Parts: sequence; C-alpha cells; structure tokens
Amino acid sequence: MAYVAGAMALLGTAMQTGSAVAGNQANARNAETEAQTLEQNAALQERQFRRSAGLQAAQGRAIATASGVRADVGSPLLQELDFAKQAELEAQTIRRGGVVQAGAKRYEARLLNRSTLFTGISGGLQGTSILSSFFANRGQGNQSLRTYDPVYGR
Repeated sequence: MAYVAGAMALLGTAMQTGSAVAGNQANARNAETEAQTLEQNAALQERQFRRSAGLQAAQGRAIATASGVRADVGSPLLQELDFAKQAELEAQTIRRGGVVQAGAKRYEARLLNRSTLFTGISGGLQGTSILSSFFANRGQGNQSLRTYDPVYGR
C-alpha cells in the first residue's frame, strides 16, 4: 500500500509539473505572437499615416498652386517643410509605440520561459523529496513489522 501511495504522489507531482511547464510554454508562445502582431500593426499604422500625410501635403500644394501662390519659395515652402517634419515625427512615434509594446510582450515571454525552467527544477526537487521520504519511511515501517511476531508475541 505504501508503494502505491508513493507512486501516486510522485505521479501527481510529475503531472502537475508537466502541466505547469506546458502552460508556461504556451503563454510564452502567445506573448511572442502578440509581440509580432503589435509590430505588424504599428508598421501598418505608420504606412497608413505616411500615405495620409502625403495626400494632405499634395492637397495643400494643389490649393496653393491653384490660388496662384508659388509653393517653391517663401512661406508656403516653409509651411510644407514644417508639415513634412511633423508628419515624419508622428510616423516615427507610431513606429516607436509598436516597438515598445512588442518589447514588453517579448520580455513577458522571456519571463515565462525562465519560469518554465524554475518550475521544472522545482518539480524535480519535489519528486526527489517524495522519493527520499518514501524510502526513509519504508525502512522504518518494515523494521517495526519484522520485530513483531504475532504467533510468539515478540
């Protein structure tokens, strides 16, 4: 009976450790996938913003040209340069936001992978503890059974 209890405790520990390790690995893969998605979304938003800004700049040039103002010198040129500079800063901010969010998700994935390692080590140590406890108690239990003889009462 003691063998069964020890084996069941050891099996339970192995299953619990395996389940925790598999869960951590799945969560780490999900975090990495989310990081890639965040980067792709940021790149898409950046492209869309650049396209929108380009259309706005072209519209501004068309309006200025239609009104008879020369867009290649003076105030209109300075306004266009300022607009281009602000648009580029905004595009880089969008990209940076995606990189920062993706970096946070990758950090989460690394922590989960590290946790997986420690969960495996902890489960192994717990299994070793169960085995050593089982063998230590087995010797004591059999010793008391050997010294008592129910026929002779010794």
